[in-house]
Amino acid sequence: MDNEQEQAIDIIQQMMNRCIHDKRWALEETLERKAEVMTPTEMAKMERSEYIRTLDELANIYAKYPAVRSIKNYMHLSNFLWESTFIESLTMGEKRKWFHSQSLATYDDFCKDNSVFDQALPYFSIIYQVVVNEQYADFLKQRIEGREQKSWEFEVPRLEIKETDTKKEDGCHQPSTIENADRYTFEHTLTDAQIDNLVDCVNEVRMFKGSEITFEQLKSIFDCQATTPLKSKNNRLLAFFFDQLSNREYISENWQVVVAKNHLFLSPQKDSFLNQNDIATAVHDVRDTPIQGRLAKIDHYIKNLKAYSE
Repeated sequence: MDNEQEQAIDIIQQMMNRCIHDKRWALEETLERKAEVMTPTEMAKMERSEYIRTLDELANIYAKYPAVRSIKNYMHLSNFLWESTFIESLTMGEKRKWFHSQSLATYDDFCKDNSVFDQALPYFSIIYQVVVNEQYADFLKQRIEGREQKSWEFEVPRLEIKETDTKKEDGCHQPSTIENADRYTFEHTLTDAQIDNLVDCVNEVRMFKGSEITFEQLKSIFDCQATTPLKSKNNRLLAFFFDQLSNREYISENWQVVVAKNHLFLSPQKDSFLNQNDIATAVHDVRDTPIQGRLAKIDHYIKNLKAYSE
């Protein structure tokens, strides 16, 4: 019987996860788009206001609906409905509804009215609000702390040039030697045709600020020989772009270190280089996000790279 009940909850969980992921994506994407047109000061004020509003909303929910309080401690699990103590806190009648749901509502119906499942599944929309708000609050908190944290300033690496005074027997000086630190590269296998195709990709999704990126600029990035860093417009798009290239073995799986060590990109909201923490955070955020919108465009371009191999 328990196995049947768990399976019933699992089906509901899948719908719940989809609703949560899509809403979280919409909230974060909206914030990223606002960052493209607002000043850093305006963004900082707006994010702090959003964070406080979200916490207030959560406090009100927890006070009004004690049954959903346990969700916070289990929402990191893919099956948090079953693993939390939520089901145990329901009345017998409410439990029967969850285990024997007869709702005919669909995801599209939920998008129009978040309470559409509540009659058949008590607290469904409340749980949805809790998880969305908790995740959104965490997202905002990371952005606020990242902005307030003292920036990790990178010094542009310089090559140390040492001339030897040792003379050869014929009296001539030996050539100057260049001592270079360990070289971090993408070890990419991209052809010029593939890079040219990726130029269309990054320009179409508006991955960088300023004018459109040229073939020469993007190739210098992959060769780690860029003379001027590009300014990221959306770190999640950038993270998804390089992560997908790595997954398909066009670049090294160590690409995050390569980006940070070579100072290839500037932060969207300040003139400091993206560091490993910035990149890792963006990768973490985007890996749990549905592939849609601009992410889907990037995915399409990278999947079709084989057609441009020489």
